[in-house]
Amino acid sequence: MRKEFRSAEGALGSTVVVLACAASAGAHAGLVPAHLSEEPRLGVAFLVAVVLLLSALVAVSLRPTDRRVLAGAALLLFGLALAYLATRTIGLPVLDPEREAVDTVGVLTTSIEIAGVAFALWLTQPTGRLARPIHTQEVSR
Repeated sequence: MRKEFRSAEGALGSTVVVLACAASAGAHAGLVPAHLSEEPRLGVAFLVAVVLLLSALVAVSLRPTDRRVLAGAALLLFGLALAYLATRTIGLPVLDPEREAVDTVGVLTTSIEIAGVAFALWLTQPTGRLARPIHTQEVSR
């Protein structure tokens, strides 16, 4: 029963990561046209983010238990969340040096990305017989 429970947890966790990638890709894709017209370099960066998010979405869908794929998805989502934070605090010197105002869509998208990071990192942790038990041993001096 424990094995079945664990696989259900893993399926739920990978689904959350896939949904986080999908939601973030959708939010970024929706902003590509506006950013392309205002600041072309930022628009291209948004387009690259969409492609990377869709790639991560497909990779996690195809290999939901691969720790490397999950770690890559976590890194991508975390990087996007940090980029949002940077645009709201200091700006991005190369892409858009001006600070932008905090917005609801951005906060919601970043929250979803952070949830995806948490689930992806949780799934990368070894479980069951693959996990190494932590043994403590008293050392004499």
